Amino acid sequence: MNNNDHNVKSNKEPRPPKACGWMAEFENEHDLLHAAEKVRDAGYTKTDAFTPFPVHGIDHALGIKPTILPFIVLCAGLTGLCTALLMQWWMNGVDYKYIISGKPFGITPASIPVSFELTILFSAFTSVLGMLALNGLPRFSNPVFTNAKFDRATNDRFFLYVDATDKYYNRESVKELLSSVHANSLDEVMEDSTPSELPRSILLGALLIVLAGLIPAAIVLNMRASFSDLPRWHVFFDMDFQPKKKPQQTTTIFKDGRTMRPQVPGTISRGQLDQQDPFYLGYDPMKVTSIDTEKQIYVSTVDSVANLSALGSVAQPPAGTPAAGAAPVLPFLEKLPIEANEENIKLGKAKYEIYCSACHGYSGYGDGLVSKRAASLAQDTWTPPSSLHLDRIQKQPVGQIFHTISKGQGKMASYASSITPKERWSIVLYVRALQRSRNANIDDVPVDQRGSLTDPVPSQTK
Repeated sequence: MNNNDHNVKSNKEPRPPKACGWMAEFENEHDLLHAAEKVRDAGYTKTDAFTPFPVHGIDHALGIKPTILPFIVLCAGLTGLCTALLMQWWMNGVDYKYIISGKPFGITPASIPVSFELTILFSAFTSVLGMLALNGLPRFSNPVFTNAKFDRATNDRFFLYVDATDKYYNRESVKELLSSVHANSLDEVMEDSTPSELPRSILLGALLIVLAGLIPAAIVLNMRASFSDLPRWHVFFDMDFQPKKKPQQTTTIFKDGRTMRPQVPGTISRGQLDQQDPFYLGYDPMKVTSIDTEKQIYVSTVDSVANLSALGSVAQPPAGTPAAGAAPVLPFLEKLPIEANEENIKLGKAKYEIYCSACHGYSGYGDGLVSKRAASLAQDTWTPPSSLHLDRIQKQPVGQIFHTISKGQGKMASYASSITPKERWSIVLYVRALQRSRNANIDDVPVDQRGSLTDPVPSQTK
């Protein structure tokens, strides 16, 4: 035996390309639909149509049945729902009973978000993976690509393909059937005869790319596990070296050398105007803060203490200070901050009759319907509302009346959330008008209208 016989490689004859089916070409979608119906009626099911745009009715013409993917997704969603509920029941109801805000253990309404998320997660993954599996994807090549005419499937031609794997497939029968539908051309599709192995150059290039991609990861891992006295790399210098000054640093821009600038006198924080403006308080807070702390201001309501927080802690009042329930000692406004005109009088009258007359009465004598009803019940817990015509109330500054409406007093609740500041000042204006109407004299009546008075009005003139 010759030793060279062991080194001789057997040369295999190349296998002829395999026929994969027939493909017919058409000029318009109408001919394609007619041909698809003929193929469907012949019993072929392994068929496909290729069109440059969606063709209505092509699914029915090919005999494609509805996909079972929705039912698969439904089952996956129910599986996700059951998984989430079972998981939460086991974790919080059996394995680790953790009290959270007094909620019961196991499945609660708080379990709905997690159950919803897992239902969506399972359904989404099943939709994608199920679609790929039912369509036989991914498929990187198709025998129809070997036909040069097929390139026009994305332009202006329509193609009908019958696959050789159909159980009723017969080469001559399919050819005869497609020839009878008057196709522009009819070609037998052959498998791709080009080598399926990737060139070694491509494999080598891919390997080099993978190795190159590992280099940055290796550098990062090495840097994280080692120490260096060198400065770090600055990819964007403007983010690390900005022309700015930090708090507590010095600067040459301002004369005092301070980076942080003090607030401009009179500056009010956004949203805190009602805590600084006398129009919203009824008193002047600037005068409060200017009082010497040695003269200590003593108040009787918690709200007033909060408003005087700028003075620091409030000391306990010594003997002789106003008792609990007394009016707060505040620099109340003596003059109305709104104009005393007919419009504001009408606004104050309307708001007074809505919010105040139920207790204080329409005339301000404290004889409103609520007060009368409470008096008829003869209960000791009811405190009658004060008459607005009492001498001590008439002597109160307008700001104090506004403060009482805003903060409340005794059993009278605060109306700050129900009545706007302007409406409260209008009520104060109307209350002053009521008080003046009950203490008027002849000099307050115009000369030309004094003759129409039926009851004598006292005069203050001598």
